[in-house]
Parts: sequence; C-alpha cells; structure tokens
Amino acid sequence: IEAEDAEAFEGLTRELHPADVADLIGLLHEEDREALIGLLGGALPSEVLAELDEDILEDIVEAMEPEKVAEAVAELDTDDAAFVLEDLDEEKQAEILSLAPIEDRLALRAALDFEEESAGRLMQRDFLAAPEFWNVGQTVDHARSNAEELPDVFFEIYVIDPTFRVLGCVPLHKIMRTPRNVPLGEIMEENKVEIPEDMDQEEVAYLFQKYDLTSAPVIDESGRLTGMVTIDDVVDVIQEENRED
Repeated sequence: IEAEDAEAFEGLTRELHPADVADLIGLLHEEDREALIGLLGGALPSEVLAELDEDILEDIVEAMEPEKVAEAVAELDTDDAAFVLEDLDEEKQAEILSLAPIEDRLALRAALDFEEESAGRLMQRDFLAAPEFWNVGQTVDHARSNAEELPDVFFEIYVIDPTFRVLGCVPLHKIMRTPRNVPLGEIMEENKVEIPEDMDQEEVAYLFQKYDLTSAPVIDESGRLTGMVTIDDVVDVIQEENRED
C-alpha cells in the first residue's frame, strides 16, 4: 500500500480465499484500508465484500465508488448483496441501487424491506423450481439453458404446482442417478421444513440444526415459493449463537 503497488497486492492475494482476503483487510488501519481501495480503483471484488466483518463493512462501502459498489452487489446473491447494503443510510442505499441493473434493483429493494433479522432478509431469491410433470431430462436441459439465472450454490430442485406452492423437492443426487424420462413427481421427497418469510433468523438456524438441513424453501403469507435458504446462508447465524452460548 505504501508503495502504491496494486499488482503486488493482487499477486499476494490471488491464491487466497475471499474470506482470507477480507480478514487481511480487516487487520489494516482505517487509513490504509481507504488507501487500498483507492489503489484498486475505488473497488473491491464482490466476493470479498460479502466476507467483510460488519464492523468495517459500512466504512469500506462508503470509501468505494458508488458505481463499483453497484457492480459488486449485482454479482452477489440477494442475501449477500443485502448484507452489504443494509447498514447504509437510505440516501446512500438509493444512490447505489439507482446504478444497479433494474432486475437486481427490484430484488434488493424487496429484500431490504424485510425486517433485518428475518428469513426474508436471509433468503436467496434465485432458485430452481419445476412442475411435477416435467421429467429429469427437461429439468436438466432447462437448468443448462438458463445457467446464468441459477444461484451459485443449491442442493435441491423444488417441485411446484400451478400456483407456485411447493409440493416437494428433488435432491440433486437423485437427479444425477435417475433416467431422463422419469417425471419429477415420481422421485420428489417431502420437504422437512417450509420457512415463512417473517420467521426469525435464529429460529431458521435452529431448524437447520434440528433437522440437519442443507437447504429449505421460503414461502410468503399465501404459501407461494419466493426463495430458499441454504446452510451457507445460516452458518453465520449459527456461529453467532454458539459464541453467545
């Protein structure tokens, strides 16, 4: 940072996990963090932003160029993007959201409207759902042709009725082992849990631990599927509970 050598920073961190880069940034003095962001063109990689400690996240976002923050949150899953923006004042949030693509802007506004400690704030709005009469082949082909719309991490395909209510789920390991012509309705499993959007995050974490879940569908007040929560989304909540205990 003192040498103003951006290439050296990138070389030192290229092989590190984003969480480790975030830890290193957290160890810097405030003025060094701001200098680093300036050195990197007013930006940080989106995956590093999502891993930053919330105690320094707001200061770092404030130091970044608004356009760069908008680009970063557009690359993140909705829950991670909401985490980056949630503690900013309304004016700053509005400025950043105005620079994001319209689809991401609408999804983020919807996420930020939920209570901070609710499942709605925690959930991802990207998921894979299909009707029960689709077969395995149709489902796989649909996923491949719409790969850019899939979440980064998912474990199940949700089977839905025409009103978008969840009938069950098909774990990905079943998809991999089942012939293409088999309908999803024949291999789907019952969901252990359906999570209301307004459920407290601590209760969500409790259900994940109790039932050993890897993911669960999130439903609105009318029972329609609106998103999903994965174990990756609740791990921070679980860790915080363990620290408090």
